[in-house]
Amino acid sequence: MTIAEIKTYLASVDDSNAEELLRLIERDGRTGLRSLALSWSRRKERLAREECRLHELTKYERNLGAQGFGFVAGVDEAGRGALAGPLVAAAVILPENTGLHGLRDSKRLTPEQRDKLFEPIKETARAWHIVAIDAGLIDANGIQWANLHALEQAVLGLTPRADYVLSDAFALPSLETPQLAITKGDNLSLTIAAASVLAKVTRDRIMVEQHRLYPQYGFDRHKGYGTDDHCRALEKHGPSPVHRLYFEPVAKVRQLNF
Repeated sequence: MTIAEIKTYLASVDDSNAEELLRLIERDGRTGLRSLALSWSRRKERLAREECRLHELTKYERNLGAQGFGFVAGVDEAGRGALAGPLVAAAVILPENTGLHGLRDSKRLTPEQRDKLFEPIKETARAWHIVAIDAGLIDANGIQWANLHALEQAVLGLTPRADYVLSDAFALPSLETPQLAITKGDNLSLTIAAASVLAKVTRDRIMVEQHRLYPQYGFDRHKGYGTDDHCRALEKHGPSPVHRLYFEPVAKVRQLNF
């Protein structure tokens, strides 16, 4: 077999057959084959480490499954601290052995990595639901109401319904479903991490759309958070219809001649 044929074969067979071939390669004198064998072994090691990491991130879900909870949801939000745009929450129920390599807390992923995971999460999930609370409702009811309401509605929108909920830091008092609020849960639970990616990507895409309507604020860059550029744009142009009017420094700018 040529090196190209062996490379194609290794990509198409299971580990046991590949290892048998690699043992034969060890007796082959071609340098290219030895490099191919080394590359395959390193890839296998990386995959093994990733499987271990994912296994560790499902310890809450596995423990709850052992207690009889078959539909464990993770729920998280994005945009709580922004000055403009909605607060978005997502809830996700994942099956066992998702195979979602690279999935972790959305804050530890690049925008490209989050975008790449967005559709696979939805396709893999047993259920998912996303809720957005716009700036007007946040102004009318307060950020804490918006945060809890979005999280609760995301969970209630799941089909099948969750029989246990894992949330990132926030207990959901209006939700009757058994639940556990985990500090830094998006770092410790795979389902919460999946929810964090869905919420973050959805919100970022909404803010890119808002940028097309209000390009003077740079929403496509900072996504509504209080960067220096955003604050300077606020001082120059005043608040837009998607700004949260009672958040500082938006409230301060409103007192000027706008």
